[in-house]
Amino acid sequence: MTNIASGLCGSFASRNNELDGYWSIGQLRSLAEQNGESTVIFDLLTSTIQPPSSEFGIVLVRYRRLLAKLADLSNIRLEEISAARITLDFAPQPWPRIHYYKHHWGDQFTLTVTINADGQAAGIVHHAGYCRTHDPARESRSAPSASY
Repeated sequence: MTNIASGLCGSFASRNNELDGYWSIGQLRSLAEQNGESTVIFDLLTSTIQPPSSEFGIVLVRYRRLLAKLADLSNIRLEEISAARITLDFAPQPWPRIHYYKHHWGDQFTLTVTINADGQAAGIVHHAGYCRTHDPARESRSAPSASY
């Protein structure tokens, strides 16, 4: 389960996780702020996002497909997986800033991927980083990329 969670986490944290040419995590920070929330949760099994937003449906589909692919590569049937969540926390407990931190990177966030399957130990992987609220005027838009 940890391998599946690690694969999902690494891909989700990547700058290649984009929506309409912009990094999804910055846009998800904006979604959380617009809804007065500090977290965004993707449930890959029920294909839902909290707070609800149809705008991120394509991101949800992309990571549901990646979950299925990683499960298959791990010889685990998708039906055996009982939980698959990606949680972004935009108000985490503070941690010491690393020496090369640059203020313009934005505020801290944590990303946690949790995968559970019947009769197996849970796979839980964490990532920490920095991001700003999405602002197209300050960001470079990437060229269209291929889907997963």
